[in-house]
Amino acid sequence: MTAHATEEQLITQPGGPDSARQRLSTQQMLHLMRLEAERALKHGYPISCLVMGLDTPEDSANDDFQKIAMPLLFKELKSISFARDVRGLGIWTEALVVGVFPHVDPEALVELAERLVRSVRNIDSLEVPEDLELTASIGISHNLHSDEKSFEILVEEAETGMALARSGGGDRVTQAREVERELDRLREAVEQQLAEITQFQEKAFGDVEDRDEIWANQLIDKVIDLFRRESEKSEGLFRVEKEVIALLQYEIGVWRESSGGKEVVESQSTIEKLERRVTKLTDSLGLTETELVRVARMKNIDLGVASIYGSVQGLKSDSEDFEQKKEMLKNLFEANLALREETASR
Repeated sequence: MTAHATEEQLITQPGGPDSARQRLSTQQMLHLMRLEAERALKHGYPISCLVMGLDTPEDSANDDFQKIAMPLLFKELKSISFARDVRGLGIWTEALVVGVFPHVDPEALVELAERLVRSVRNIDSLEVPEDLELTASIGISHNLHSDEKSFEILVEEAETGMALARSGGGDRVTQAREVERELDRLREAVEQQLAEITQFQEKAFGDVEDRDEIWANQLIDKVIDLFRRESEKSEGLFRVEKEVIALLQYEIGVWRESSGGKEVVESQSTIEKLERRVTKLTDSLGLTETELVRVARMKNIDLGVASIYGSVQGLKSDSEDFEQKKEMLKNLFEANLALREETASR
């Protein structure tokens, strides 16, 4: 996955027979990943991040299986990356695979991740417990938006995407940012549909009723005016006038029921369709918001990667000696590389 480190440096895992060397190698890789994120921010080129984990229940009984599976998942990621001519930096932990990919757009990484999800199902070199199904969830993040980005934030957003993918059933790829955009789109769609219903109701009922009322009153006024033209009014004429007006009112009512009524029924049917669309959109909106809230609560749990750099290094941005430690880490990193080059040349 990388042109900056050998496979031994790239594929690292704490512990083992040579744990000191492996921890140092992990430090180097995390440092390189941070540097790539900083360069991307400084120079404005894209960088994308991937976090992958198995869809196994959070149970200590599955810990050993995950430890065995992680290097195999990393191997799949590396193989697919090279096949697609994609380069990046990455590590695995006991539960997750993490990679950053400079100069790679998120769309390209999503395609790669979807291929990786399919590939994980078919890893035949891994003995899967009978009660488990071998699937993985992947979260993707990137720096192609206005918010400030750092290595830690990239990883945290990718972790959120992975958590959302798991909560959606697993065996999928999710971008947390895209979920938030979908929320915004759903909110706009609900508001638009509600406005459309209101506008349709006003047009279908308010305008029609007003227009019919004006027309009916005008017609009755014309009939009354005809009777008023008669100079001699008898009791019979008054009775006929009242009967004609009553008949007009009755016929107008019948007309409304027969023609206008049909229009009202059709209008109501259209409104009901619109209301069903609003209900569906609102349900989707509520479900998505619920998942985001649930994942946000999960952030109180240490998922093991968002703070991995700081925990390995003891390097926290809010520490009083942050800059001093950062400089010491840089010197240690450069000295170690120089020592390796010197040793290799002997």
